[in-house]
Amino acid sequence: MDNGLKLGVFLCDCGGTLSKVTDFSAIKAKLQKLSDVTYVGISHDLCLKRAQQAMQKDIKDKGINRVVVAACSPELHENDFMNVVQSAGVNRHLLSMANIREQCFWAHPDKGKAAKKAMTQIGMAINRARFLEPVEQTQISVNKDVLVIGGGITGIQAAIELSNLNLKTTLVEKEATLGGKLNRFANLYPVQVSPEEVLATKLKQVAESQNIYVLTSAELIDVSGEVGNFSARIKRGNGEFVRNFGAIIFATGYTTQFSSQIYGLELSNNIITQSQLEEMLKSSSEVKQIPKSVCFVTDISDEHSRVSPLSALRNALGIKEKFRGEVCVLCQNLKVDGAGLEKLYRDCRNKGVLFIKFDNSPRISKQDGKIKIEVEDVLMSGEQVTLPCDLLVVEETSVPPLDSKVLGSTLYMGLDAQGFYQENNVHLYPTASNREGIFFAGNCHADLDLMQALTDASNVALSAYQLLAQGKIAVEAEKVMVDPNKCRFCLTCIRACPHHAIQEAKVNHEKMVAQIADLACQGCGICAVVCPAKAIKPKDWSDEQILAEFELLGEYV
Repeated sequence: MDNGLKLGVFLCDCGGTLSKVTDFSAIKAKLQKLSDVTYVGISHDLCLKRAQQAMQKDIKDKGINRVVVAACSPELHENDFMNVVQSAGVNRHLLSMANIREQCFWAHPDKGKAAKKAMTQIGMAINRARFLEPVEQTQISVNKDVLVIGGGITGIQAAIELSNLNLKTTLVEKEATLGGKLNRFANLYPVQVSPEEVLATKLKQVAESQNIYVLTSAELIDVSGEVGNFSARIKRGNGEFVRNFGAIIFATGYTTQFSSQIYGLELSNNIITQSQLEEMLKSSSEVKQIPKSVCFVTDISDEHSRVSPLSALRNALGIKEKFRGEVCVLCQNLKVDGAGLEKLYRDCRNKGVLFIKFDNSPRISKQDGKIKIEVEDVLMSGEQVTLPCDLLVVEETSVPPLDSKVLGSTLYMGLDAQGFYQENNVHLYPTASNREGIFFAGNCHADLDLMQALTDASNVALSAYQLLAQGKIAVEAEKVMVDPNKCRFCLTCIRACPHHAIQEAKVNHEKMVAQIADLACQGCGICAVVCPAKAIKPKDWSDEQILAEFELLGEYV
């Protein structure tokens, strides 16, 4: 009996690399014998445009109405293949993928077993494809205004980029002036421009823009709504007001703190932090006695931080050029992976800065007002080195601003172990939060130097532009559905949803049920898993589809 299904299976050998470990023509021959399979094709580069154009043509010419792609991870190219399917006149959700690269041929050295597993994976994807349901798209109008929280250099740059893209932007800064930490920096090595010049240029661009509205001495209190229509409650002075935005960018940066317990010493006139040294270099008139020898110690409180060693390099060079004293930097590993940072390190060496690498933390003592540092130099085969110095500069730990935890909890945004904002996916979506339409830029979510923070600002501005530029967002209606007759409104799904996409709603003016906001939902399926009443059904991963896959699990097709 003809059920009307015409499945097309598209195999990709990833530029020929997978063909070296298995016979794709043999896989094709076996798949062609399966019921409902109309077409099987082999490509070397399905991720490239020319192959996708050929794929689109095959779908049209063969009348295919269900598509199976056996290739790399869906995380990388599923959305691309969905666009191809849609361009061919088939609903984009009638696509099923099998990851035969990362989950099979790259993972298993035994070629025979890997080939059998690949056949099973493809068979499972074919079985699932038989139960796929179309999901219709609708267009919803959105607010094109953007809210940027944080008036440091990253927030300023993001606002300028958005303005250049013709998006109206409100820039909120809790301090009385814009600039953030840039106001306190003495230099921007390796950039050969002073912080004052950079900030003046950026502030001029902000002032001249017709699309940027600045709110200083203001704070974000609360946010409601969803992507395209966020309502932000902002406090300024003694008053509060609400404005609507289509997207929100957090560029709140970081703060620093010194732990005397780690060093076993208290700060004094000759033991200071990097921040205090910045102030000293910025205004040499405040220096009562110019130090003849200065030691920097990094990698004790946080050996993974990039901020502390880069500050040490910048300030070491600043001391050499301003005071011309002896400078020594004690470290475990210098992170010089950013643009121009290797040159900064070499400039320090050429200026006479001494670097000592250690594995065991240096022993720091203070006697009669004098500082003595004892350290085992790794590059000298662990030889004990004793360094007296007039001034010891200790590192500070980078920590999130005090309001990050409160805002993260209020806005249902994820935080990492240190309390910084957590990206949705650090590799694929590095500026996106777990909530659609809310983005992160700069050091509020990553350990970045200045140039990386500016690049981050450009990236996040582009992400917001791509989301809002058209004034409309394509929404997949009811891709996850709640059966109001089964829902007992136990709140389990509302608590579990990481995207804050489920709210309460009233049915027939009396019964309370869970309701999923199509704009905010990212289709992860967590709500369907935790629902004790089985009242939630994701169309892309229904029970029927999963059970159909299980029928072939572990079997050879």
